[in-house]
Amino acid sequence: MDAHGRTFLLLQVFFCFVVFASTGENKQDCSQVQCPGPLMYYEDVGCTPLYKNEGDYCAYKYNCDHLNARSKNKCYIKRNSYEFGERLRAQDKDPCNVGCFCTNETNSGRFVCAVVDCFNGPIDTGCYMKRNLSQCCPGPLTCPKNESEIPKCVVDGVTYKDGEFFTPKNEPWKRCTCQEGYTGRNIEPFCIMPRTTCSTDLYHSQDIAKKCIPIYYADQNPATSCSRAWRCQNANDTVIPNPSGSPSSGEDCPGKKRYDLQFRQPDHESRGRD
Repeated sequence: MDAHGRTFLLLQVFFCFVVFASTGENKQDCSQVQCPGPLMYYEDVGCTPLYKNEGDYCAYKYNCDHLNARSKNKCYIKRNSYEFGERLRAQDKDPCNVGCFCTNETNSGRFVCAVVDCFNGPIDTGCYMKRNLSQCCPGPLTCPKNESEIPKCVVDGVTYKDGEFFTPKNEPWKRCTCQEGYTGRNIEPFCIMPRTTCSTDLYHSQDIAKKCIPIYYADQNPATSCSRAWRCQNANDTVIPNPSGSPSSGEDCPGKKRYDLQFRQPDHESRGRD
């Protein structure tokens, strides 16, 4: 099976609301992991969730209209804009975003960042580099006298040692590290909410500007995963209607538009040759 057969394309909307069926689940009874759609992507680019009923946990559609208003002469992180030459502000920066600034390349704005190399050299037996959520590279070097002294954390049935990163299954948007004193609550100082979970705007601004769509592999959950690749429009693309002809659940957005194509769920796209 070729690469296209191993992936499926999750089509994003830029000219109309994205529509998902509401689960009707109450916010306190549902994990957002159970909600449909590419939630990590929508959160990363600052789309607004909309709910059918008060108390619903899962949004039934997202408003991403602000992406259409973006200027080619600026860079963006969610809804924050940057002029050419401006450096990434602290409010939009995560520890590994080093030396990032907005630049004009190929007639559109994009960020350029320094490459971070966390090479630490060989580590003595029994020692380890303790990770810190506020730092990009691991450190300091820790050498306990006995392995039994190393703090451990059990998360979702998996045991992590002091300084190791973990991602809670029910809170995949959090970045966590095992530390002494962890009791199962994914709160600071053990966990933080990254400013940009997938750094979509930072590294894929031109894909967004060209209205390309993020691609998810079959083993990924779009609600909890960052896309690994992007698919841009091909002049030979066509729409293949669903043989069943069943309508979309999005009654107030019957025709989604991506690029120059109009389609309704659950129609499929036929990829033309590049």
